[in-house]
Amino acid sequence: MHVILATMGTDGDVFPHVGLGVQLRARGHQVTLAAPEPYRNLAADLGLGFRPLVTAEEAGRMLADPDLWHPLRSGPMMARWGAGLLPRQFELLAMLAAGPASVLVANPGVLAARLVQEKRICPMATLLLQPGILPSISAPPEMPGGLTLPRGMPRPVGRLYWAAIDATGCLLVGGSLNRLRAALGLRPVRRVFQWWLSPELVIGLFPHWYAAPQPDWPAQLRLAGFGRYDGGRGGDFADDIRSFCQAGPPPVAFTLGTGMTHGAAFFRAAADACGLLRARGLLLTKYPHQIPAQLPPGVCYCAFAPFRQLLPLCAAVVHHGGIGTTAAALAAGTPQLVLPLAWDQPDNARRLQGLGVGIRLGPRQRTAEHLARALRRLMTPDVWARCRAVADRVGKMDGLEVAAPWVEGLEK
Repeated sequence: MHVILATMGTDGDVFPHVGLGVQLRARGHQVTLAAPEPYRNLAADLGLGFRPLVTAEEAGRMLADPDLWHPLRSGPMMARWGAGLLPRQFELLAMLAAGPASVLVANPGVLAARLVQEKRICPMATLLLQPGILPSISAPPEMPGGLTLPRGMPRPVGRLYWAAIDATGCLLVGGSLNRLRAALGLRPVRRVFQWWLSPELVIGLFPHWYAAPQPDWPAQLRLAGFGRYDGGRGGDFADDIRSFCQAGPPPVAFTLGTGMTHGAAFFRAAADACGLLRARGLLLTKYPHQIPAQLPPGVCYCAFAPFRQLLPLCAAVVHHGGIGTTAAALAAGTPQLVLPLAWDQPDNARRLQGLGVGIRLGPRQRTAEHLARALRRLMTPDVWARCRAVADRVGKMDGLEVAAPWVEGLEK
């Protein structure tokens, strides 16, 4: 079987597809990763085929736009960025999938993959990393920008709300999508956020206790649990960072995700918060220009560390609420201070608060003083005990191992 794994985004979006590819390759299948160009070397290191879904320049242009992290402007920004890529991505995925015994596994945002499926070129599964993008009236996800549907609303009101969300999606991407659909002989799509999930199989890469299945979720959704792949290959956890973590009291880790290029103010506040707490800190970003020129004693900088090895050595992690960091911290039993920006991040923050393992700060609560006060509330024996209990629930199960045979079952 030839499995094509199609995704866009940064590490949190790409690593689960890579990890699934590793599982499927170990089971004897040919695997091709279709992803942003910067992940070519990672695929080669792991023995996976690779084709670029976006160029390095296109990926860099997306990450350089500050609207990527705005709660309301992020959707329109991504629609503008991705609209022109659809025809080229369809051609690439259709060519890859045209061979015998091919199966597609795609991030919902790769709309071209659904077109390949509709043209009956090959079967497809959607790999859904987070519950925050599932429309629901019975348990509405928390939306960015304060646009959440209140719980307990009458069902007609809920249906109108989700119809309005779909109308917004159609306004943003419907023109480009439906022009391509017309060229392919397909009827127009009106409800984009109903259509973009595969009708054959949706693999939820999260457990039922993190997001309880709802009666109005898609019937084809199966929950596999959190995936455990985070890009680490043994030696990727640098000896000097490991030694730093073990050389004194556990540090607090600070990150806004691998895609954040506008985090200089956050990292200044993080370094100052460590000073206020008299705590050690580790600042994580791929973009060193965001790090203060002078760091206080006990605070150091790291470009990358695999979170499943790093976070068990940390007293807490301060982050943006991305599902990859969220899941790794839950597995490690590490308290989480969440500063959500956009996308699914507010929903993840709400779920962490509900589990009693995290605290959320609002957009005007990002100073060193705010961080220090919240971390004092977070780093307590009671919170650590709840974090350990949740880590026991995560256990050693790897959702990617669970999902691999489901993908095999799609082969015609």
